[in-house]
Amino acid sequence: MKGVVWALMSVLLVSVAQLLLRSAMQVLPPVAPSWSFISAVLQPQKGTLMLLCGLLGYVASMGCWFFALHRLPLSKAYALLSLSYILVWAAAIWLPGWHEPFSWRGALGVLVIVAGVLVIFLPGASRADRPKV
Repeated sequence: MKGVVWALMSVLLVSVAQLLLRSAMQVLPPVAPSWSFISAVLQPQKGTLMLLCGLLGYVASMGCWFFALHRLPLSKAYALLSLSYILVWAAAIWLPGWHEPFSWRGALGVLVIVAGVLVIFLPGASRADRPKV
């Protein structure tokens, strides 16, 4: 159970990190082979803080992921990681200022992801989970 908690914390952190990085990229100048992006990042501004928080979120997510992998089989841990797609998709639609359009096709994709995670976590779903006799 502890492995699932660590994996879900990793999912939450990586989802928030994705949203912060996207917000930062909306504020900072476009990344190009010029020094304008680097100079903008080095100057204290709103986008810089979001960028740093997003990167720190990734680092924290990785720490949680290490603990999850220590306690869960990779197949189950990796299935939980796919839940970040759902969180980011829903947040981009529902959070103010994002203006991402809702689509039934996207909702169907979310249902397929949820179904896949549930199938992987069903008891006795794979031979590898059964005790060896």
